[in-house]
Amino acid sequence: MSVFVTGTDTGVGKTAFSCWLLERLREQGVSCAGYKPICCGDREDARRLLAAGSTGLTIEEVNPIWLKLPAAPLTAALAERRELDLVALRGGFVRLSQEVEFVVVEGVGGWIVPITESYFSSDLATDLQLPVLIVVHNRLGCLNHTFLTVRNVEAAGLRCLGVVLNDFGESDEVATKTNADILRRCLSIPVVEGFQPELLSRLR
Repeated sequence: MSVFVTGTDTGVGKTAFSCWLLERLREQGVSCAGYKPICCGDREDARRLLAAGSTGLTIEEVNPIWLKLPAAPLTAALAERRELDLVALRGGFVRLSQEVEFVVVEGVGGWIVPITESYFSSDLATDLQLPVLIVVHNRLGCLNHTFLTVRNVEAAGLRCLGVVLNDFGESDEVATKTNADILRRCLSIPVVEGFQPELLSRLR
């Protein structure tokens, strides 16, 4: 089994979570790899995924498309006058999945980020037919973003494995302290606070 990790936005902790997941899988003796189909800006996320996964892979296998502009893939591709090879994105996952037991695919930005004019990050997850984990920055406003993302994942016919609430430091805000409870009341999928080992049981 493999999984698609998406976020409610950019900068919510997808890479940190994906690396944590890869490290836990390796501890259990599972051969695994991170797959960052597209990097925009620097390539640090892909390098972290490469280091966290099983050995013997290259940065090009983990990240087949690297766009230098820190923007949505469509924006960056237009600026660099590049045409993105969607077949190569899907093929990269297939090749990795033949080399390791488990692939953690990290999406770019949020769920519906344009890769081309007619192809979005959500379309890649749908093409790969992977279950989805949603990483959320636990802050004011995340309820709306989380519900929208969960509903769109389910509308695509994909299994939503759960929501990971990621805190960036302590906060005394009422929203931060109550978001997990509200999400659990309104959703029928697991909602965990932080990176919890219980998530691993959902991936088998």
